[in-house]
Amino acid sequence: MSTLLWAVFPYVALTLFFVVPFIRMIYRPFGLTTRASGMFNRGVLGFASLLLHWGIILLFIGHLSGFFGGLVGSQVAVGAFFWIGLVGGAMAIVGSFVALVRRLTVPEVRALSQLDDYVVHLFIIAIIALGLYQSVIDRIWGAAFPGAAWFASLWRFRPEPELMAGAGLFTQIHVLLGFLFAAYFPFTKLIHVWTYPINIAVRPYQSMRTAANKFRRKWEFALRTDKSFLTYFAASMVLILVAAAFLIRPPTLGGLDLTTPAVEVAAADTVADRGVQNGYPLYVSQCARCHGVSGDGNGLGKDSPTFGTLPRDLTAGLYRFVSTQSGIASDADLRHVIVEGLPSSGMPGFAALTEEQVASLVTVLDRLWVERPEPGPAVAVTPQPPFTQELRGQGRQLYADNCASCHGARGAGDGDAAAFIEDFPGHPLPPANLAAGEVKAGTDPVQLYYRIAAGIPNGDAPLMPSFSYLTPEEIWALVAYLRAEILPRGTLNGALAATP
Repeated sequence: MSTLLWAVFPYVALTLFFVVPFIRMIYRPFGLTTRASGMFNRGVLGFASLLLHWGIILLFIGHLSGFFGGLVGSQVAVGAFFWIGLVGGAMAIVGSFVALVRRLTVPEVRALSQLDDYVVHLFIIAIIALGLYQSVIDRIWGAAFPGAAWFASLWRFRPEPELMAGAGLFTQIHVLLGFLFAAYFPFTKLIHVWTYPINIAVRPYQSMRTAANKFRRKWEFALRTDKSFLTYFAASMVLILVAAAFLIRPPTLGGLDLTTPAVEVAAADTVADRGVQNGYPLYVSQCARCHGVSGDGNGLGKDSPTFGTLPRDLTAGLYRFVSTQSGIASDADLRHVIVEGLPSSGMPGFAALTEEQVASLVTVLDRLWVERPEPGPAVAVTPQPPFTQELRGQGRQLYADNCASCHGARGAGDGDAAAFIEDFPGHPLPPANLAAGEVKAGTDPVQLYYRIAAGIPNGDAPLMPSFSYLTPEEIWALVAYLRAEILPRGTLNGALAATP
């Protein structure tokens, strides 16, 4: 499905967008018209038209800024995209809404209207509303980073659908609606944008654009007809996008380029041969919107209310979901979080990436982590025993003695000590609501074992202490109890031993 949505459908939409206007120009040149209704209710139309057209122009400029900024890893350009898009989007959505209301309420305009007159406004309103929702409500301001990398892959004719797999749901819907609109665009009256009279800039001012020149069958390139403008405009757009995709150098950080040391020998060659993005450019496209292009946690979307906590400062390396006795994350821990994500925190998983790509991201994290220490030995996980009723009963008592003070008697995160836990100074972070399935690193038995045995480190003030003093049997008893009586069934993953 990911390949269909992000590697096949975009080419269908782009083909229709660029090819159908030429077909219509050849066979139905008189159909390239706005079907103007300006003689009715002109005041409202003028207000709506100005807002809509200038808003769309700003959106176009903003998206260009986001595209080029995302490709080169510029938070300034991507931030400009946000502000330009915010103003342009507000203008365009108001203009489109007013125009739609006018079309519905003015009898003469309604009588002249066709289906696409309504559909185009619904498309515009839906697409822009989603974008504004992400900007104003969700405050996901760095969506241009994955979007630009994926869009450029289309113009390199090596689509990388995995680059969009980690984007937010609203971002994906926004992009899909945009491409669906692009496919529908040349069949509507909006096709008139291809006939903008640019030739007015190169002809004497007293010359008129005559019907003979406007609709003549012969194709010419002298900037005198709509055919010439369509040709130059479409060709310029394609050439600019192809040139940007092939010629813009990917971002680098301290020499970290497309191929990184953690993906040595055949793995790196395999990635490079396929033209798949990896290393620091992959980090920028997938991670920079939250963690920042330098990894300091100051991404454009760091303050989004969709996050349960602030994005990690990767340069400090205070990773929390570890499997080592020292509390220092290993490469295996970093890989697990990248692939599986931390769902209840707002961080998505990137399971769609290849093993080589994930390995290259781990290398980037290693490079960003200033003076990274050795992780130390891994927590030894003994074989999982059968989760019997007796074992669950033992776990129930252990939970009451060791866990209820923070997580609460029924795992709702409302224990007596919950109010005193802080993620960062002045930033309270209540314990996980286990009863709601909020287990960031996963609910499979081994991950639960790691959380109990290794705790959740946070520098000198761990969010959850290590319970390494418990025996392996006691830890498994706690795991059995959590999975059987606390965690919701719908959130469980991983193997579960047979219960007698």
